[in-house]
Amino acid sequence: MVDNGSLLAAAERLAVFARRRLRAPGLVIGLVGPDGWRHELALGVGDVASGRPLRTDALLPVASIGKTMTAVALLREAHAGRVDLDAAVHDHLPWLPLPTPFGPIRLRHLLAHTGGIVAGLDASPSPTVEALALGETAPGWPPGQRYHYSNVAYALLGLVLERVAGCSYAQAIQRHVLDPCGMTASEAVTTARAQARAATGHLELDDGTFVPAPWVPTASGAGSTLCTAADLGRFLRALLTGDPALLDPDAHEAMLTPALEPGPEEPFGYGLGVEVDTAAGYRRVGHSGDGPGFHGHAHGCTETGVGVVVLCNGPWRPAAAPGGTWVLVDHGLALLRAAALGLAPPEDPAPADEADQDAAAGAGREPPGELAALVGTYAAYNPWVPQVQVRADRDGDGLVLVWPWGDVRPLVALADGSFRVGEDHASPERVRFRAVVEGRPAQVVVSGWPFDRVD
Repeated sequence: MVDNGSLLAAAERLAVFARRRLRAPGLVIGLVGPDGWRHELALGVGDVASGRPLRTDALLPVASIGKTMTAVALLREAHAGRVDLDAAVHDHLPWLPLPTPFGPIRLRHLLAHTGGIVAGLDASPSPTVEALALGETAPGWPPGQRYHYSNVAYALLGLVLERVAGCSYAQAIQRHVLDPCGMTASEAVTTARAQARAATGHLELDDGTFVPAPWVPTASGAGSTLCTAADLGRFLRALLTGDPALLDPDAHEAMLTPALEPGPEEPFGYGLGVEVDTAAGYRRVGHSGDGPGFHGHAHGCTETGVGVVVLCNGPWRPAAAPGGTWVLVDHGLALLRAAALGLAPPEDPAPADEADQDAAAGAGREPPGELAALVGTYAAYNPWVPQVQVRADRDGDGLVLVWPWGDVRPLVALADGSFRVGEDHASPERVRFRAVVEGRPAQVVVSGWPFDRVD
């Protein structure tokens, strides 16, 4: 029997730590532990403009954490005999224009992000339109061979779930996840009406000012559910301990087992809708997610049953960056595990160093003439990816693609006139320039989605 007093002391210590590290409008933390123990705390405001405090029962989008819910629903449909995870996606979506040069892509591949297809840009609130855009790209390698995270893969799985469950995606998630877990305060999908109940999401301007983020209704299997921290904690407990038992034991263990061993540069393995890592010396499972103005985490330890949920109404930051919320999960789990195992609590981690703001990446010398015309800023009406930049690399002899969140990827010229995104020769991600006006392209197509020049 774990001493609940030790768990509560760990929670209070995490609360003090979180207050010192908060660099967002607000966040809610939900903690779970053995024997049904739980605890929630809220910091900051639910809306910057009004100063309204954020409450522990605040409703927030969970974004890609919803992928785990999609996976659970499909595994339950498989247990009922209504779907075979080894069936090809085209068996269920025969209209899908996705080419399959390496053979059929199976549902199991999509669940584990091993289908070899593009990540997707969430450029449409419609999963069907996202699926149709796959006709513009091709897989980079045979299914099952390599891991490549794909939002659009889960958009496809949501469409398959609707067909095998015989109902809408929202009804399927309600039936398979929310109702069994008692998640009565959650919304299965993001609707316009749900915005009235939800905390306000915020984007951050260059000067550090937070402004309201757009609200985008969607019912995609890639992540469209809204939860309170307590409700998401109920789902996390089911994932960690099988309470309630959403899946049979074999399916539960298969879900939590990486489909492939993670590569040397990959921080975690991926099971069936679940991130799995042992970097902290134990098996840690869960998922993270982010969307316009919100982000969150739900991770836990299967050995002890402790878990940490973090839901934030501000923009995602890299794990190692100042203000990044992953440290709350990492340290929170360390504190709770120590309490559950009767160990001395760990020291608080030191603050992250301020990120290097060197703007030289993607701002080198002007590239050769034929490439100089491609340099520019290209925008779209897409809250997830509102713009991309094409810049010269540091040496000035090539180009890079700069994402809104700061990632910089080299563009490698290909024989057909397109560019591959990244050094990996097998990457399916592509960039094409088109609509040339007065010697400069007016549009760039990134992995099937157009962005228009605005400079």
